[in-house]
Amino acid sequence: MDAALKALAEPRRREILRLVWTRELPATDIADHFGEVTRSAISQHLAVLKTAGLLTERRDGARRLYRADRN
Repeated sequence: MDAALKALAEPRRREILRLVWTRELPATDIADHFGEVTRSAISQHLAVLKTAGLLTERRDGARRLYRADRN
């Protein structure tokens, strides 16, 4: 629970979670939503959310698809 709260303290991570709350999105689409943020930074945000148990990741070929883990 503590990791999840820390992860959600960052506004961009909350926005990422909103983007993938009802649909699965590839990392590139998530990064494109944040035009001013580097893809590397978005990747780090995704890793924090995944480690906190807030996101699931699925591979589809070379793509990584993310969805909120609402369990």
